[in-house]
Amino acid sequence: MWQYYIILGAGVILLIMGIFSLRDTLLFLKKSEKTTATVTSLRMIESDGEAYLPLFTYRAKDNVEYTYGLSEGSNPPAWSIGDTETIIYDPAEPSNARLYTYFRVFAWAIVFISIALPLLVIGGGYFIAQQFLK
Repeated sequence: MWQYYIILGAGVILLIMGIFSLRDTLLFLKKSEKTTATVTSLRMIESDGEAYLPLFTYRAKDNVEYTYGLSEGSNPPAWSIGDTETIIYDPAEPSNARLYTYFRVFAWAIVFISIALPLLVIGGGYFIAQQFLK
């Protein structure tokens, strides 16, 4: 029975983390600016084979050029030099940028909540079932 307390507790903690992550993401989206970024180079790294990480360059409203590099890559490269993507950035800190895609913006909230919900169902379901199985 103590295992269900752990499962329920883990589910609650992950749900809280997911809600805070979602809140932070929505606040970032609310204050961010949107711009177009261009792939200016592909960096090759060795990680269980070759992977190509794109480096994006974009111009913020202050007319200064910034770069944004993805931390994950692929082989073959998902982007070519000259390709463009939409980027969102914080106007107060233009170097804080993200690719403007659903999963890249909401990734951590999705991960935390999708793990939390089954744990809550399993952990909470045990205690609800105890009420009916007495």
